[in-house]
Amino acid sequence: MNPHCFSTLHWSRWLPLAVGGWLVALSGCAVQAPAAAPAPSEALVQVFKSRGARQCEERGTAPEAMRAELERAGVRVHAVACGSDGRLRPAVCGAGTDEINLFDIAAPDLPRVQALGFVPLSSLRADPASPPTERPCR
Repeated sequence: MNPHCFSTLHWSRWLPLAVGGWLVALSGCAVQAPAAAPAPSEALVQVFKSRGARQCEERGTAPEAMRAELERAGVRVHAVACGSDGRLRPAVCGAGTDEINLFDIAAPDLPRVQALGFVPLSSLRADPASPPTERPCR
């Protein structure tokens, strides 16, 4: 092998590129630290409120509208979801549905949201065979 064949590629030029390439390749293996858990004063509570939907009729109040209601009251909403309260109802037009809107809020805000008609999900007593669940918003 000719010792001069790499003379145009001096190590000071290709070494940084090689090291940089390896760093980029290995950066995909980096593990991100999990998000910090809220401080005890920032513990989250999941609350819900019925959508007010009626069978064969309107869909009730959208989660975005309820979120806006909470934010107008000065409550920071950490997460929003839709769900079922798990309670059985007769299949009759005009009867209520099991649809609820769920919100994660800071525990210190609980009294304020309860005054607006929201209830902690933990207090919902449903049929053990059909507990409250999250489901896609429709």
